Amino acid sequence: MIQPLRAVHRRAFVALALILPAILLAGIEARHPGTSLTRRAPELPATAYLVRESNRLWTQHSITTKFYGRSDSPEEIYVVLRPTQVLNEPDLLLYWSASTPQGNSLPSESLLVAPYAADEAFALPLENGRPGNLILFSLAHQTVFDIARVEKLP
Repeated sequence: MIQPLRAVHRRAFVALALILPAILLAGIEARHPGTSLTRRAPELPATAYLVRESNRLWTQHSITTKFYGRSDSPEEIYVVLRPTQVLNEPDLLLYWSASTPQGNSLPSESLLVAPYAADEAFALPLENGRPGNLILFSLAHQTVFDIARVEKLP
């Protein structure tokens, strides 16, 4: 009487051992479809040249900011951020906005550039080199971490 129940129990646990990890992996894969947070920032092109460098662009932190242009595509501008100290803020995202943030919220027209990483090249979504703001936003705290006003770039 117990032997058939043990056989059913064993088959059920083998089935669960195969099905539960598959469900978990499918759920993780489907969790964030199509977000830009999973893509890496583009590499700095070999044809890049330094347009401008600034150590005093950011309002609250010391971050060396270098802007690069491309000789084969002058309308594309890349930015590389190198902080003098490690930025200990969780989930920093880099945004571009034509308007300055008011308080700790992002302007509604802000464009996500990429998740922040030191010494990575980020392509800026500039419109005809118009001035704007680079915004470091902490996703975990839902606050603006720092702002850099960027004047017109060539």
